[in-house]
Amino acid sequence: MEPILIASYRVMLKAHASACSVDRILEDPEFRNEYLTMVRSGAGEQSEFDILHTLNNLRKRSKLPRRDDDKSV
Repeated sequence: MEPILIASYRVMLKAHASACSVDRILEDPEFRNEYLTMVRSGAGEQSEFDILHTLNNLRKRSKLPRRDDDKSV
């Protein structure tokens, strides 16, 4: 599931530029719903808890792309 979470996060960064972050996805219902829909289209019906918990762990392990890493994100 991690590759799907990372790819979906990359799409969110592209779509929302400076407004997107893991914190925004966790806290903002609109961002969260958009992200969950994207992930579930590729990963099936994973629980919201599992998706968001794994996303947060990816951030802690520095596995997610950063806005400034690649301008083509």
